[in-house]
Amino acid sequence: MTIRAIIVDDEPLARGLLMAILEDVAGIEVIAQCQNGFEAVEAVLTHTPDVMFLDVEMPEMTGFDVIKAIQSDIMPMIVFTTAYAQYAVEAFRVRALNYVMKPLSEDEIEQSVIRVREALATAAPTASKSQMLAALEPTQTRTLMIKDSDRIAFLVKSDIHWAEAEGDYVCLHLDGSTRFVRSTLKAIEAQLTGGRFLRIHRSTLVNEDRISQIVPGKKGEAVVVTKSGQRLKVSRTYGPALRARFAPRTP
Repeated sequence: MTIRAIIVDDEPLARGLLMAILEDVAGIEVIAQCQNGFEAVEAVLTHTPDVMFLDVEMPEMTGFDVIKAIQSDIMPMIVFTTAYAQYAVEAFRVRALNYVMKPLSEDEIEQSVIRVREALATAAPTASKSQMLAALEPTQTRTLMIKDSDRIAFLVKSDIHWAEAEGDYVCLHLDGSTRFVRSTLKAIEAQLTGGRFLRIHRSTLVNEDRISQIVPGKKGEAVVVTKSGQRLKVSRTYGPALRARFAPRTP
């Protein structure tokens, strides 16, 4: 049987890439493309697809909002596609869902289609609407999930001394080791929200609990010295906020 799918993503390039990948996958037909959550809800009501490839972070109506707005009896299977790994920590525990990180790869999308096909062929139970919402709502966690080749790894945030951007990668420096993650520093910073990480340069984040001292420099610049002895440059842009953070508090 042909799997009927819809694509939901507010980024035209992301929709186009996913469409191109699915066109090369046998047995699946994309019956609608949606650029926002409102169009997604209408498309599900109109077409009742088997599966929805759904972005999480969208303006006005997120992927979670889309799920909340769709009636349980017509809920398709969901394959989340997103650049934000923090939503996946609990999502991987729900058997019927798949969660594909951007940039999308052909292999991961094909594996998602295989899972959908197997579920349809065996009438395997899918996650209910309430299970999806419970599993996918972002939670405050002490761990950072990263994609390491074809594996998922979890790092304790407090173990990270500092992070720096290096081309298409971010280097996460821990006790005696460095992990390389294909990501942007902005995306990593978003996952560390709620922690104790400070931006000190456009290419550097530092764990404030790992700071030993701050050495003033010329023209508003400074150097952060970590407890491991690493010296990190503080740019003039981020210097004032850093000094304000550690300024002595008056009664």
